[in-house]
Amino acid sequence: MVGKRHDNPWRSERARRRAAFTLVELLVTMSIMAILMMAGVGLYWRMNRGFAVQAATSSIESALRAARACAIHEHSPAVVVAQPQSDNPGLVGLIYALGRQTVSGWHFEASQFGGDKLHGLGALGQVGTLPVAATFAPGRVGDALALNGTSTRVQVTSPYLDSLREGVFVEAYVFPETGGGNTLPIVSKGNFSLSLVRSTGDFALNASVQVEGSTTALPAATDYVVRPGEWTHVAMAYYRDGTNASGAAQGVFELRVNGEVMYSPPSPLTGGTMLLAANASALQIGTDGTNYFKGRLDELKIAGPLAGEVYKLPKNTEVTLTADGVAANWDGRIHFDAEGRLDTRYHTGSVLFRITSSTDNLYRFVRVNCLGSIEVFQQTPSSE
Repeated sequence: MVGKRHDNPWRSERARRRAAFTLVELLVTMSIMAILMMAGVGLYWRMNRGFAVQAATSSIESALRAARACAIHEHSPAVVVAQPQSDNPGLVGLIYALGRQTVSGWHFEASQFGGDKLHGLGALGQVGTLPVAATFAPGRVGDALALNGTSTRVQVTSPYLDSLREGVFVEAYVFPETGGGNTLPIVSKGNFSLSLVRSTGDFALNASVQVEGSTTALPAATDYVVRPGEWTHVAMAYYRDGTNASGAAQGVFELRVNGEVMYSPPSPLTGGTMLLAANASALQIGTDGTNYFKGRLDELKIAGPLAGEVYKLPKNTEVTLTADGVAANWDGRIHFDAEGRLDTRYHTGSVLFRITSSTDNLYRFVRVNCLGSIEVFQQTPSSE
């Protein structure tokens, strides 16, 4: 028979003492944990400040690169908008790219059309309809649409064209002919138009835009520089361009012939929102409803401003902007030309963003040089 086991009370007490912490051991352990936690919190806040500076730097880089890429891809100017903080106008609060995106483009190749109700696919799958059969003639590259000055035209209905409010850019190659009327419309929509106007044999480039809240259009005309029987590149641009020193919205309007600015108001247009008036009427190519174009049209493109992703810069960073060595006036903007370089009409030197942490000595600098290259520095960069 196995007897009942009795534990040694002295050995159990010794085991309990070995398994427990002494007060000194507990205090040492807690002290080590406190030191580690304090070091971890300090490291976390240090890293967090570093992340904020890096996030602001990356946002600025992304907006600049997006605008430059858009300018090169569309072969049209692009802008980076740097808006101030609402509570501190001297610092940049958010940043985004504003480029041009084609919303309708037409090359007028004969292979695109067929029949007396012809459909030709333009940009974004748009369909242009002609009420009579189209004819074609040699264009600048391939075919060009030949308009007879009495009835031929193209009509385009598109929500992309209807959404143009921030501005519109129109360009085309034209080959006007004599024998038509004195007005040869290139394109016409309810809130913008571009046409040629004859005087003593040659033509002037004439355009207008209808802005929101305005009862009259904003017209403009060049000298008489477009000659019949020649291919000429014509272009119109209207777009909102930030605000003036008084905080009023302003707009830019210009006409170009063969790349040269032939007309531009001496100062930006101001008043109201400067948005294009809302209009859902069809785009007419070759007519304004009364007059008709006589001659050939080729490579017609219509674009509108498109804002890229808006980056809100971290609050625990301070971002200042200087252009040409001078602190930027708001609305601070960086302009790229169609080649992706800084536009010399707005900039004579480089543009520099200075990013700092508001709580320690972390710095970054983002510079755009005259050729459009974007560089990042950890200390003040030397002059170019």
